[in-house]
Amino acid sequence: MKKRAIIILILVIITVVITYTLRSNKKIIDSRKEVQTIDHLVAVNVANVEWRDIDGELQFVGTTEAAKEVVVAAEASGKIVKINFKLGDYVNAGTVLAEVDATYRQLAYENAKLNYDKFKEDLERFQNLRKGEAVTETQLRDMRVGFENASIQLEQAQKQLEDTRVVAPFSGYIISRNTELGAWVNVGTPIAGIADISQLKVVFVVSESNVYELSKGQQVSVTTDIYSGVVYNGVISNISPKGTQAHTYPVEITIPNNNKNAPLKAGTYVNVSVNNTKTGKVLMIPRDAIISSIKEPSVYVVEDENVKLVRIFLGRSYDAYLEVVSGISEGEKVVVNGQINLTDGSRISVVEN
Repeated sequence: MKKRAIIILILVIITVVITYTLRSNKKIIDSRKEVQTIDHLVAVNVANVEWRDIDGELQFVGTTEAAKEVVVAAEASGKIVKINFKLGDYVNAGTVLAEVDATYRQLAYENAKLNYDKFKEDLERFQNLRKGEAVTETQLRDMRVGFENASIQLEQAQKQLEDTRVVAPFSGYIISRNTELGAWVNVGTPIAGIADISQLKVVFVVSESNVYELSKGQQVSVTTDIYSGVVYNGVISNISPKGTQAHTYPVEITIPNNNKNAPLKAGTYVNVSVNNTKTGKVLMIPRDAIISSIKEPSVYVVEDENVKLVRIFLGRSYDAYLEVVSGISEGEKVVVNGQINLTDGSRISVVEN
């Protein structure tokens, strides 16, 4: 009995040791699975949103666009049997870009032409017979109606035949090719995109305080970083009569694109300058604060130890500074360096500039 009690005691001790060991190991494993989070601070430089003095020249940032741009579509259904263009080609107005199979439409046209010729001869014959009163006025009138119907059918057949040829509506460059040889197209299927860049337009937004200083027909100067020192002369062609909810007004200018040594492409960022006698102050931020693009700008605004991503609207450009039309207010701080490491809500550490 004593020996048996000793064995039982030993088994109990072993069980306790094993249980303790397993529990300790589980705690170690669980601790390794826990996500270790360390709240890192991102070092950034900031600048104030502030009012700054301006001179008598209004400056804006815009993007060039083609004066005319269109996607040419098929006007007849069928199989593409000929394509006469490549991407980047310059085509003149009236150039046949592509052709749809016209076999049946050609036959329909020829049949309508035969019918038209027959009624034309019969009408001339009936007119001569009427002079000799060999036919009645009613018979001559019926023949005229038949001839007119034949004329309409011929015009319809001719139009349907012409619709098999996809024609450039104006001169320009091919900017897209939307079909291939042998492809089946329906009425309205895109065939090619054409852009006329002999003239360019630039669209930009102007604040309410400045739009009344502009007028249609006013001369402007356009420059771009692509061609340093080159100035393009333009004119304001349209000022929107209605503003947006942010009290900004779209303005459009046109510029000739005839400088052979410095030709512009659609989609290029440009700076627009308008001479003006007005001086004063405008709300500005450094250009370095902008993320995304000038066209759709955003900034990181400092809120205590965090940053908030804010969409803003810009007005004029002043070299290293940009006018803020809406989105942020005077006295707020924006990040001008270190944005690459930030996301909305990141914690920051402000470093003196």
